Amino acid sequence: MGHRAGILTRALMAVITRRPLGTPPGTTAIRHSSEVRSMVTVLTLTEIPLAFLVSEILPPAGRIPHAVLELALILTGFGVLVTMARSPHTVSADRVALRTGFMGGLELPRPMVRSANRSMRTIEGRGLRRVPNEPSAVACSIGGSVNVRVLLAEPVPVELDDGHSFDVDTVYISADAPEAITRALKNSAMHP
Repeated sequence: MGHRAGILTRALMAVITRRPLGTPPGTTAIRHSSEVRSMVTVLTLTEIPLAFLVSEILPPAGRIPHAVLELALILTGFGVLVTMARSPHTVSADRVALRTGFMGGLELPRPMVRSANRSMRTIEGRGLRRVPNEPSAVACSIGGSVNVRVLLAEPVPVELDDGHSFDVDTVYISADAPEAITRALKNSAMHP
C-alpha cells in the first residue's frame, strides 16, 4: 500500500510542479482506462461538497479529524486520476510498455510483440493478473473491462505481485482508442 501511495504522491507533485509528461521522441503514448477515470472523477468531485455538508452536521470536536480524512480521500482521488493520465501505454521501436497507472504494468521488448486486435471482455480483478481459463495470458488493466488483446511472438516470463512467475503469450489491456495501439505497433515495426 505504501508503494502505491508513493506513486500517487509523485504524480500529484509532478502536476503541481508542472513537470512535463516526458514521452521520449519516437514514442507513441496511448491513453487508457477512460471508464475508470470518468467514475473516479465523478466520485472525487462529488466528495468535495459532500465533505462540507457532513462537516456542518458533525460536532466541533469531530470536524478536524473529518477534514483530514476528507482531504486524504480527495487527494487520493486526484492522485489516481493524475497517475492514470501520466502513465499511458507507450510504444517505441524498442519497447512496449503496458500500464495501469498506479497498479504497475508490463514492459516488453518491441520485437516480442507480434500484433494487437480488439477483444472486448471482462476479466475480474485489477492490475497485472492472470486470466481465468487462459493459462498463458495476463490482463494488465486498472478495471475489469479490457478491449485489446496483445499477442506476443513467443512466450515471455512474467512475475505477478504474489511472486509467481509463468510464461505469457497474450496480454489483455484497456485502451481509449484500440486502433491507436495497433497503428503504433505497425509504425514502430516500419520505422525501427
